[in-house]
Amino acid sequence: MKITILGSGTATPSLLRNSSGLFIETPDLKIIVDMGAGTLRRMCEAGIDYREIDVIALTHFHPDHVTDFISFLFASNYAHGPMRTSPFNVIGPTGLEQFYKKLIEIFGQWIVPSQNRLIMREVSATSPDRVKIEGVRIVSSPAAHSFPSVSYRIETGETALTISGDTDVSENLVKLAQDSHTLVCECSMPDTMKVSGHMTPSEAGAIAAQASASRLILTHFYPPCDSVDVVSVARTQFGGTIVKAQDLMTFTLS
Repeated sequence: MKITILGSGTATPSLLRNSSGLFIETPDLKIIVDMGAGTLRRMCEAGIDYREIDVIALTHFHPDHVTDFISFLFASNYAHGPMRTSPFNVIGPTGLEQFYKKLIEIFGQWIVPSQNRLIMREVSATSPDRVKIEGVRIVSSPAAHSFPSVSYRIETGETALTISGDTDVSENLVKLAQDSHTLVCECSMPDTMKVSGHMTPSEAGAIAAQASASRLILTHFYPPCDSVDVVSVARTQFGGTIVKAQDLMTFTLS
């Protein structure tokens, strides 16, 4: 499994950090988790063909996680060259289908993929849930953020990757991330600027330690986090490998 950071930032515009986005490549599937503004541009920079995406998993419906989802749907009907004919999956918490219908009301049929290529799969926003696609298991769990929000665990063989999405400290996340090879965890603000619904470096480190994860990748930074050594703060709680995410970083899980 290989992952690429497509967006390590938040709603705050930045030349260095896009809004949330993560690309995951397994032997069977190409997956995007969240598509904030700039995700498609980062995909181009990383050499990722939007026509080859098999799964889009949305953690919740805030603009900094879904803006480029609209652009992706629009682009799906306008390929210059061979157009994808096989279906792709969109996964999201309860309310996904209503969200999509509202987008169609605003943007019209322009964003409806032709030939019924879109497969919509809602997961529970109140209890653990799971979807299996082409041998890849995607497990979801409610996140401690605005409702509905979820975190995801992606499993291929013996390898597990957990993506927190936006969340505060949560026992659900600890359980979901248990023994993960890598936990990609939000770290929105420094410890001195704690905001409800989001985590700080020490909290992210504590979650990784409680989950016995092997590696912690901190992401989803508001600008104050770039004035703090977030890795050192997280290390007070977690003894494994810690990385501060930057856009276009790549990692291999094995």
